[in-house]
Amino acid sequence: MKLEPECIGCMINQIHKSFKELKPEISSDIILDAQKRFMESLLKIGRDNWVSPTAGKMVYGIISDTLGIEDPYRSLKEEYNRLALEYYDDVKKIVDNAKEPLFEAIIASALGNTLDPASQHEVNLINDLNNFDPKNLVINDYQAFKKSIEQSKQILILGDNAGEIVFDKLLIITMKKLHPELEIIYAVRGGPIINDATIEDAKLIGLPDIVKVIESPATPGIAIWSASEEFKEYFYSKEGILLSKGQGNFESIFDMDIPGKDVYYLLKAKCPLMERIFNVKIGDLIFKKKI
Repeated sequence: MKLEPECIGCMINQIHKSFKELKPEISSDIILDAQKRFMESLLKIGRDNWVSPTAGKMVYGIISDTLGIEDPYRSLKEEYNRLALEYYDDVKKIVDNAKEPLFEAIIASALGNTLDPASQHEVNLINDLNNFDPKNLVINDYQAFKKSIEQSKQILILGDNAGEIVFDKLLIITMKKLHPELEIIYAVRGGPIINDATIEDAKLIGLPDIVKVIESPATPGIAIWSASEEFKEYFYSKEGILLSKGQGNFESIFDMDIPGKDVYYLLKAKCPLMERIFNVKIGDLIFKKKI
């Protein structure tokens, strides 16, 4: 997806927000210098190359370089994973006892994106799941997804954040239980980028023990031109389902031609651009089939 007018200001603000989250005592001059570097980098590559994953990688490359840390979100990701694992058993009970376990697992996977160690949101996660009303899924293509999964032999899931990956594991277990013949492939980032899940996060929660895990590019979204041959093989496989989790993945494949697959987006609207594209409000949950 090409950058839209809303994206530039958002990315500049992300630089400020990230520094304040990672190093609260950092000076304003350092933040301003980083924001300037980002704008200069955009101008250098030319507007035709202003696409979401490339710009996002620039943002977090600048943050990493400025802090002198290859993976500045490592400790936060560990905290997200720890938090999610603490509540895994309780969430699993809710899913297993649900009238529609697959739908409940999808909602748990979506709500996992809202985990926030700083706000102790883990307490609310259980309450949110117990009291979730399908009406809160403002775009709900679950019935179409259910039909797709009954007719498919393979599903590729594009993972998003650390912590959230724990509830993706629960979704995978639920799928395997209901559709044991279904081949499931789960993609994590090929290197550290923001708080996105990497192979280290997948190994920490035992995901490779139950499903094939592959690596997508180390960008906040899918930069298909830099993907491995293995990833491209599954991504462009002319069968099955592609389940894209999170806003970064959505932005990068939204206008991409992916023939032969049923493509679904599962995300939370987090910015005005998503409001405009989906005609929803910030904070709304979306489960949308690509037409």
